[in-house]
Amino acid sequence: MASVRAGRPDKTAVPRFDGELVHRRGRRQQIVDAAFECLAVGEFDRIKIDDVARAAGLAKATLYRYFASKEALYSIVLREWSDAHDLRTTSAAGPERARMRAHSMIDAFADSQQFFRLAVALFSSSDAVVKAELSSVGARTYHYFHDDFADLTRVTPHDAAIIMQAIVHSAVMAAVYHGAAFADAHHLVDQVVRLVVGSPVSPTAGDHVVNTDARVAMSAEMPAFKRRRRQQIVDCAKESLRANPYEKIHVSNVAQDADVALGTLYRYFPSKEALYAEVIRDWFSSSGFSSSLDDLPAESRVGVRIRVALDAFEADPEFFRVNVLLHSIGDELVQPVLGEVIASARAMFIRDLSALGVPNPADAATMLWSLLGSLTTGVVSYNRTFPEARRVAEVFATLIVTSADGGTEN
Repeated sequence: MASVRAGRPDKTAVPRFDGELVHRRGRRQQIVDAAFECLAVGEFDRIKIDDVARAAGLAKATLYRYFASKEALYSIVLREWSDAHDLRTTSAAGPERARMRAHSMIDAFADSQQFFRLAVALFSSSDAVVKAELSSVGARTYHYFHDDFADLTRVTPHDAAIIMQAIVHSAVMAAVYHGAAFADAHHLVDQVVRLVVGSPVSPTAGDHVVNTDARVAMSAEMPAFKRRRRQQIVDCAKESLRANPYEKIHVSNVAQDADVALGTLYRYFPSKEALYAEVIRDWFSSSGFSSSLDDLPAESRVGVRIRVALDAFEADPEFFRVNVLLHSIGDELVQPVLGEVIASARAMFIRDLSALGVPNPADAATMLWSLLGSLTTGVVSYNRTFPEARRVAEVFATLIVTSADGGTEN
């Protein structure tokens, strides 16, 4: 009898199982809600898992039975927040619905910037659970935009959705981390919609002002031997990043490679983050992207610059990953350096686009650089490919260049 009973479900056990399942689901949501509360009054990098457990009224060990890490927990928080703020229904249709959806996303991030900073911080996680959650958030947003652009003929709905996602993300990043106005993000969304439907772009340009690094002039005023020593440290840090993941690099080893005392290194760069922000700037300025390309015909420069940028990202993906990682650092010595990279990239594109007579080259340059960054993020973190990134970038560049024939709005 015992063996027969063991092989059949005991109906009296079902309610207990269901009750336990409901209890676990309730407790899991209790933890997620507590994590929301902690993020509402703080920043992800300052929240301790103990704080969340305390807010949930649970032991930390209990919390860890539901979520293996702080990152795993907050990836769920981000997904639930994103689901709640997606504009799923609207009276508009087609590209106008995409425009309204993008504006809604920007407004949500403007009101709750800590959630955007959370998304950037989670980007560098190697946890498969976290990466899967972030990927699902991006996939849902992509499908919404894809449906909005379903009837486009100038570009495919697929390309239009990727372009819109990229512009929204990068424009919000510029606002959250580099002091750009959220109004610029809204303005760029409107310009993207005009481009993909074939309407003339607005002649009014956004401000696109980002915080840059006043210390550049200070380093130029250093005595020659100090500039050489500073550059030696940067060069050694750069080589270390080519050989190791950023997280495994110790500043003491960089100092040893540069043949300087650790204290000397810290006089030039007060933190590892400040050092590697300078490494990113140096890497960017020494890449082919920063070349003038004046020896090429004007109609070739934009395409060549796009290819050179993506070639550099493909050759050194860890440099690009660190660039994104450093955006999540609130260090006042880091963000202006990264802002200088953005400003320099825009300046190169503005020069190329102006030579072609593209209307509103400042907006076009900002959108192009934004797209390159977001496309590369997809490759580095979400298993997309550089050939696909190059293709989409070329599609968007063609839209921008051909807008020179369509003119601008009056």
